[in-house]
Amino acid sequence: MSAFAFTARTKARKRAADVIYEADQRGMGRNPEVLRDLLRERRVVTAAQTPLPEYSLQIIEGVAERLHDIDTLLRQHAKVHGLDRMPAVDLAVLRVAVWELLVNEDDVPPLVVIDEAVSIVKSISTDDSPAFVNAVLDAIRRGLETPSWTRERVMDEPARLDEPAPDSGSEADTQNPSFADVEKQHPSLADVENMNMDELDELLSDY
Repeated sequence: MSAFAFTARTKARKRAADVIYEADQRGMGRNPEVLRDLLRERRVVTAAQTPLPEYSLQIIEGVAERLHDIDTLLRQHAKVHGLDRMPAVDLAVLRVAVWELLVNEDDVPPLVVIDEAVSIVKSISTDDSPAFVNAVLDAIRRGLETPSWTRERVMDEPARLDEPAPDSGSEADTQNPSFADVEKQHPSLADVENMNMDELDELLSDY
């Protein structure tokens, strides 16, 4: 990734990730109301607190609104057995970045989103985190750049596998004869060898 400096917007992302991390420690799981409750607390600013930047508020509200979609994408691309198996800091930063990839791509180019997420975890998480976060976000970015009709399937539940097979008399069967049907229409090599010349000439004339 490119050389990086912590800008005001980067700090806003990190502040948002801090709040999302805290909500997760409070047992947010799949319940975005925990995050919304914490955000309401943070809006009440005391003398000892620094107000959350406007972009942090936008991110936190957006993550709460799209938590299911964000976590669905992370489960599909993180290749871990449950989101609780990855470092909690990485999960918080990934949630921020995936929201930006899903919702805010017109304002922030996807590669910038990934660059900033990697830089944040590089400063606050494990040595393995930058490569892991980069790989997950790049896979999600490539998935979201597919045509919209394909992308919609990412958010859907897995397709049912117990749908009945077509009836034997279906149109598909009529249009696609089996090998046995084709075999009946054409003589075998043994049949051809047993034919006399007149029969063979008649057969060849059909082709």
